[in-house]
Amino acid sequence: MKFSYASLLISFLLIIFFSDCRNQSERVPEKNISEQEPDGPDLDWFREAKFGMFIHWGPYSCLAGEYNGRQVPVSQNAEWIMKNLTIPVNEYREIARKMNPVRFDADELVRLAKETGMKYIVITAKHHDGFAMYDSKVSDYNIVKWGSFGRDPLKELSEACARHGIKFCFYYSHREDWDHPGGYGNNWDYDNDWGSDLYNKAAFNKYLEEKAKPQLRELLTNYGPVGLVWFDRGMYTPEQGKEFVRLVHDLQPATLINGRVGHYDQELPGDYQSMADNGMPPGGLREYWETPMTLNRTWGFSKFDTLWKSPETVITRLVEIVSRGGNFLLNIGPTGDGEIPEATKRIFSEVGPWVSRNAESIYGTTANPFGELPWGYCTVKGNRLYLHVRDWPSDGKIKLQGLKNQANSAYLLKDQSERLSFTCNEEQIVIQVPSVAPDKPLSVVVLELNGAPVVAPREVFQDENGSLMLDYLTVKTTGKAVTRFNRKGGFHISKWNGPDDIAEWMIKINKPGIFKVNITYAANKEWDGEKYEIAAGNQVIRQSVVHTGDWYDYQEFPAGYLEFTEAGVIRLTIRPADQSTTNLMYLKSIRLDPVKETKRYGWSSSNTESLLSD
Repeated sequence: MKFSYASLLISFLLIIFFSDCRNQSERVPEKNISEQEPDGPDLDWFREAKFGMFIHWGPYSCLAGEYNGRQVPVSQNAEWIMKNLTIPVNEYREIARKMNPVRFDADELVRLAKETGMKYIVITAKHHDGFAMYDSKVSDYNIVKWGSFGRDPLKELSEACARHGIKFCFYYSHREDWDHPGGYGNNWDYDNDWGSDLYNKAAFNKYLEEKAKPQLRELLTNYGPVGLVWFDRGMYTPEQGKEFVRLVHDLQPATLINGRVGHYDQELPGDYQSMADNGMPPGGLREYWETPMTLNRTWGFSKFDTLWKSPETVITRLVEIVSRGGNFLLNIGPTGDGEIPEATKRIFSEVGPWVSRNAESIYGTTANPFGELPWGYCTVKGNRLYLHVRDWPSDGKIKLQGLKNQANSAYLLKDQSERLSFTCNEEQIVIQVPSVAPDKPLSVVVLELNGAPVVAPREVFQDENGSLMLDYLTVKTTGKAVTRFNRKGGFHISKWNGPDDIAEWMIKINKPGIFKVNITYAANKEWDGEKYEIAAGNQVIRQSVVHTGDWYDYQEFPAGYLEFTEAGVIRLTIRPADQSTTNLMYLKSIRLDPVKETKRYGWSSSNTESLLSD
């Protein structure tokens, strides 16, 4: 047999190539399902929108918080009346049969949203009671076929939204369904064990395949472009949640999905995060998020609930949420016959004008880069800072610290013809404002800069004991590392898997010395052994991640010691030491505690060298 040196070389290279491929497949673990997130759709419209209307409406609205003389307390949700009062399926179905919302007016609803400044509407297509508020071919248990109404409210609303330039979106309860034997939640009609881990998988899968998924396909096929799908109550496993993610994105790739599509106690796979009902983060989230809040206490209509929020509260909450980097989804509950409560109209009639005259400071803005401000809130657009002054200064001076840019001009957004005087130094900008606030409940002062705002990093200070606590509120993340929220895990830092994914803090040392470093995190089994580095100045601590148990089971570990010999500001970072295919950890915090053993720093001590060498 003849062969050349060239063919021998090619054969040798092929052997190396396939050997390397085999080795790679052996040493690279399969990605955890929580990390296999699909490429999500564009969030641009959602980031621009800021303000949306939530609508909870169904047969529960007809009961208005009362059934057979029994009342659902105002502190409980009226839309849960079927479960709270354990109404049998057959009885609740008769209530649904009588629903005839002749006063429903889709154009009125959309106009109300638009005049209030809302850019998208989310309506309950099916809530936990299992009744479809649209013309479903999957089940006759719907608003068109079950009773005498004979109209499709969602079709009318989607068409009205298209006419008025509002994004049409819908809510769908994908896990919870008290009408279906396999749906989660009904343990008074059906003999099911609905524990967190123990459930009738065959019955639940039957419900998913014969009702939940087919109805979702209907909604994404027959109602035009859908801005987002708002899922609720999570799922048992991450894979179940991802099935719904794939279903939505296969049918409408541009449609957004909220974080409640997945298991509440595990990594959430949506395109943005939903806070807990009426909840709002103190700040510091890099992923986009939304706060759902209702206008009174309950979400579905209750004739007993008169605890309406004031227009001032709604406006302030809107600005507060936008300044922290989120969207505000404000809920209303129409009556059973489709009427919008008069209190809702009155509140919105006062919110809308304020939003309209201050629209520039709301829509398309980004979050406050300064942290908490004593007088109010801040939003950013381009080279403009919008200072929303809640507490108008008695001395006529608004003070802003930490800005590194030059300011070119300042004026009131409500009256841009008159320029405000201001003074600048290295510490702060002081803007002179009129003695009386020009608007209520918030007045907006615009500060134009010579470029996009550059703000001094937030510093973390030692407490009275000399300790420093580093968490998501004061962190700066780069690369893939982000600050996230989870129902079980709370606020944490995650999604990092390489040396370019960094969390950093600027720490202010007033009392130098030796500090013990403790780190609190949770780590899934697949992440065990991943290496990380904590660095400060020229000091580096190297450690390995330890599996902590189930999802978000946080534990505190000693990481090592750091020595700071002089007072000053120091950059402290943590990052994955190596490139990996998995997450590093769910980081809750890093705490630096002074070791009170060193005389040269004013503390009684001994044997400091042995600490640093440990």
